[in-house]
Amino acid sequence: MRDSILFNFHGVLLRCGGMPMRATRGILLPMLTAAVLTSLPNISHSQQNPELQHISVQLKWAHQFQFAGYYAALHQGFYEEAGLDVTLIEHLPGLTPIDQLMGGRVEFAVADTGALLYRASGVPIVVLAAIFQHSPSALISRADTGINTLADLRNRRAMLAGGFMNAELMSMLRQAGITSNDFTLVPGNTSIDVLINGGTDAYNGYTTNEPYMLEQRNVPFRVFLPQDYGVDFYGDILITRESLLNTQPEVVANFRQATIRGWEYAVANIEEMVDLIMTDYNTQQKSREHLMFEARESARLILSNVVPVGYMNLERWQRIENIFREQGLLDVPVDLAGFVYVPSQQDSLWSLLMRYRFALAATTALILAALLTLHVWRLRALVALRTRELEAARHQAESDARTDALTGLSNRRLFLESLDRDLSRAARGQCNLALISIDIDHFKRVNDQYGHLVGDEVLKGVASALAGCARSGDLVARTGGEEFAVICLNTDASEARLLAERMRQQVASMDINTVDARISLTLSLGIAAYQVGDTTISIMARADDALYAAKNRGRNRVICAENAGTAPE
Repeated sequence: MRDSILFNFHGVLLRCGGMPMRATRGILLPMLTAAVLTSLPNISHSQQNPELQHISVQLKWAHQFQFAGYYAALHQGFYEEAGLDVTLIEHLPGLTPIDQLMGGRVEFAVADTGALLYRASGVPIVVLAAIFQHSPSALISRADTGINTLADLRNRRAMLAGGFMNAELMSMLRQAGITSNDFTLVPGNTSIDVLINGGTDAYNGYTTNEPYMLEQRNVPFRVFLPQDYGVDFYGDILITRESLLNTQPEVVANFRQATIRGWEYAVANIEEMVDLIMTDYNTQQKSREHLMFEARESARLILSNVVPVGYMNLERWQRIENIFREQGLLDVPVDLAGFVYVPSQQDSLWSLLMRYRFALAATTALILAALLTLHVWRLRALVALRTRELEAARHQAESDARTDALTGLSNRRLFLESLDRDLSRAARGQCNLALISIDIDHFKRVNDQYGHLVGDEVLKGVASALAGCARSGDLVARTGGEEFAVICLNTDASEARLLAERMRQQVASMDINTVDARISLTLSLGIAAYQVGDTTISIMARADDALYAAKNRGRNRVICAENAGTAPE
């Protein structure tokens, strides 16, 4: 008994790690009490025998590891301890989770970040927690379709979910200059066979699911992630009705807290949860290997080792709102303070204390005295350590979000932010600006002949060559696949051409040595200099047009946008 209590108290201290010392002291006593009470095996909700309140939860899809935290909260008794009798409802064809929630058929639902658009349109929903810190939603194409970049979707077919729930993929496409008028929308189909059999050229899937299925069937594929295009949304957010929060705030707080406990348990006990799903929830008849793949990818996106499960902040919701607004999906103000739930720690602790008030009278004095004597000296060290870890993790996450993991260059997100900022400077007459768009010629042949591992080495070699040619003040970025771009400040078209020629010659003159081959490459480059009135989309479009002109004229050359429509240079 004593060891169990000490272990739970240690967990409480760790959860206090990010709080100021004064706040930690102010809530230490009730938190210690809560830890003690949850450690007593003979004190349970069922023994006090209160009436459980029935709650229904609408899942966004059929049972799988995507909802493991809810299963854990049920089977570990977390919901029962919170006074709740919870029923989980699988996805119903033709009805979105928000339809079910606002129709009054359920009290809680699992949705996507597009819920913000529903709130903006007047639907009174509140987001309680973000289970996935990064969304698993992605656009997937077969490798043999020739869709190497999002621009290749023009005049092709794409299967996308309807409504606001697919907003992040539409934002990604718009960020890449693609609108719904540029491709044919294929009716939704839940089977990956529609992609494998050629029924669509691009498929709206999850990184937690479809990549495993394609690998098992030996189908090469490409994955386009919104994060690579500066669209980094939350995934699988827990929502409720504003009216329920106003009338029964304790029920909402208790359900949220029990759900987060369930997810903490699920992430820490992946194999146990997979076994539970195989036994009780495997309505999709997935293999254990498939569920383990989904579990590992889900844990990576939940980031429970970096931030608390369910963590949200207003600044990130504000960035998401800004993306929607920039892409034309949102044109009215949103009351984020009313949309994003802020839990009251004091209220939830008081509810817990009231539930176990009779047991508290008999156990608190003796146990708290022993615990305080044993652990208070460790508190400051644990708080300081945890604070340093969280701060380091936050800085690392910010750095990773703007760096291409393969090449070490700036990624598309930082490229777009920098181009937007530098265009503003150019518009104010503070500097010249030129944009160089770069593509590796016949790169698909490298992947097809030598494999993607060699292809990665080629990309790193080209990236190193481009960075070596760049001048101080130039920003070199990998913008996707085999595509690169250079933002040249204080540079006109003729100066940018000299730099582009130097890069072209550097790559053309070198061999990239790999374990399997020595590979020679060439580049095609397009240049666009700033013109009055240019936007991010317009200058990128002119640079890309010049790039395509370079390819059409035989590749391994530099074309300026002003000469893209003339005879070969």
